[in-house]
Formats: sequence, structure tokens, C-alpha cells
Amino acid sequence: MVNPKDLLLKDISVGDTASFSRIFTRNDVLAFARLSGDQNPLHLDEAYARTTRFGRRLAHGMLVGSLCSTLVGMYLPGKRCLYLSQTLFFRKPVFIGDTVVVQGVVRAKSESTGVLEIGVSITKDDEEVLTGIATVQVLI
Repeated sequence: MVNPKDLLLKDISVGDTASFSRIFTRNDVLAFARLSGDQNPLHLDEAYARTTRFGRRLAHGMLVGSLCSTLVGMYLPGKRCLYLSQTLFFRKPVFIGDTVVVQGVVRAKSESTGVLEIGVSITKDDEEVLTGIATVQVLI
């Protein structure tokens, strides 16, 4: 387990980045289905998934999107993070067994409110699968 970073607002500048990678496993998808209640066969039933244009099971989009929470809660800014909002744009599917790279870049910073706007990009094989903007506040 990685300990969350402990960045203060003064430690963060526009242009700062953080990144990490993750492989989605069958167990990740099963656990997310249990926790979220999303039992869609596209994620859980290999025979059904083979009949779709994807040809195999997908990781849930929101499971992939949840890595935005990992980014801001663990890396940038880390433990002082209070999530305010998140946009997500799903660009391409992520399959069980895929490795994705999550990268965030600070796009804006408000000294008066402690609010950061962090651009998020999740890629697989150098292609974007998800993009979005996280708006977070750095707690004192």
C-alpha cells in the first residue's frame, strides 16, 4: 500500500504532474460489480461479451474512472484532498488484463480558496481511454 502524499497548497504549482499505472484484473471487475451493483453481462459474462462488438469482457467505465480518485487522493495533492467535482469522458474501452497509465496535471490553482483544477488522462498503449477534469480543494 502506498502512503498518500502530503502536499500543502504552497508545494503545488500549475504544471505539476503525477502519474501511476494499474492493471485491471478479473477480481477487480467482480469486486466493483459487487460494490456498485452494476451486474451488466458486458462486464461479467464472457459468453455474452463475445457476442458484442468488443468480443470480450470490459472493465466498468466507472471502475476506470475511479482511478481519478486514486490520483487526487494519493498523489496530487494527496491526503489533504477534498474532492469537489469530476468530469469524465470515456474514449475507448478497457478490458480485463489491460494496463492503464493515469496522469494528472495541475491546470489552475487558486491561492485564496485552495482549489486546484487537475486535468486527468488515462491511457492504454499510448491511446487515451478516459479524460476529465478533477476539481479539488487542498485542506489546511
